Amino acid sequence: MREIPVSEITEAVKKLCISANYNLNSDVYSAIENSKDNEQSPIGKNILSQLLENADLAKENCKPICQDTGMACVFLEIGQDVHLTGGDLAEAIDE
Repeated sequence: MREIPVSEITEAVKKLCISANYNLNSDVYSAIENSKDNEQSPIGKNILSQLLENADLAKENCKPICQDTGMACVFLEIGQDVHLTGGDLAEAIDE
């Protein structure tokens, strides 16, 4: 049986949340670039350029992307032979 301290889960969720706020997925970044290239409206082109600039600055400076607000959903799978130690799983994720 494998034992995993819930503190490791807290740390993993923390790193994932930070990464999601600093790094725009490459497919989303590419879609914005393609949209900008195909956009006819000067205002639309400018806005799409600003979104790309914001994503670049967020990644370079480790600052949150100004993109979306919402609630994080955590999906996890735990095998049968895993025992969590040191606390409650839901509390570890919420922390």
